[in-house]
Amino acid sequence: MSSAAGSLLPRVSTTSLRSVGSARFLWLVAALVVVVAAVALPAFRNPVSVGSLLASLTPILLIAVGQAVVVMYGGIDLSVGATAGLATVLVALSPVLPGGAPLALALVLAGGLVVGLLNAAGVVAGINPLLMTFAMSGVVQGVALLLQGTEGARIPGAVFDVLGASVGPVPLLAVVALVVLVATWLWVGQTRTGRVVQAAGYDRRTATRLGFPVRRTTFVVYAVSGLLSSVGGLAIVVRTYTADALVGSSAVIDSIATVLVAGIVITGGIGSVLSVLPAALIIAVVGQVITLTGTDSYYQTIFKGVLLVAAVGVYSLAGKKITVPWRLRQPAVARPADERSAS
Repeated sequence: MSSAAGSLLPRVSTTSLRSVGSARFLWLVAALVVVVAAVALPAFRNPVSVGSLLASLTPILLIAVGQAVVVMYGGIDLSVGATAGLATVLVALSPVLPGGAPLALALVLAGGLVVGLLNAAGVVAGINPLLMTFAMSGVVQGVALLLQGTEGARIPGAVFDVLGASVGPVPLLAVVALVVLVATWLWVGQTRTGRVVQAAGYDRRTATRLGFPVRRTTFVVYAVSGLLSSVGGLAIVVRTYTADALVGSSAVIDSIATVLVAGIVITGGIGSVLSVLPAALIIAVVGQVITLTGTDSYYQTIFKGVLLVAAVGVYSLAGKKITVPWRLRQPAVARPADERSAS
């Protein structure tokens, strides 16, 4: 890698870290939403309700983190919901597999990776990410529907016991989701591969010209998204106690809305994965309030749609102020002396 490319990476890596400070308002909004819900609804403060909130938050957070990495890279993944649904169906195959639950859980993770790698292969081949992942969503959902009809398929109680384990009052999968969030944030902001994700999101053509491994990184980001979608499917199993190929249908709008509300620019390269947490919390709390008040669940879908449109509008306007660093806009050559002095 050239010296110009090498000097670019540390500079790009600060993007994720700097954007944490700009997300202070989002954290305040999330805290305000929680406080208002707790004051207005005594049932919201009930330990059972808190556990239900965490169970709802976990899959949103896991799937949105994977989506955030893809969007940061300048792509999108519409297959996350189908992948999560496939994960629930694969878990239900435990009684009919020779390896039982361990093999089923291994297939869940492998299935997510395979879906992600196939998405990446299509994108690298030149298929638009929107079309590729949309088509893959149909394929995965079809496979899940076929497997769902397997005779003897069900989710064993032992699987619920393992996946539903808690650390005190906090579900184990919620702890896993938080660890995944922090680890992914550090990976994107501090590692070389994570910096390539941001560089490619800024300007893929220039990043490729600078010698960054853009093609290889495509496989990494989509594999991460597929894997986390599968783990999110396991969290959905704990929340719904069911295996359904269509159970992850809301995960697509949930993940994209969460990512955009988190301030990750839809064109890629700018944002902080850590901000996914308050954004996911807002969506989960609103959903919990709708449930506790007995309001029709369709209003939750309407809320997510309005939130998504609002986020797209806000960040489209904000995008007009976004400037790409000169190192990403220019080839890897030294700047003239007068340009350096002007800067």
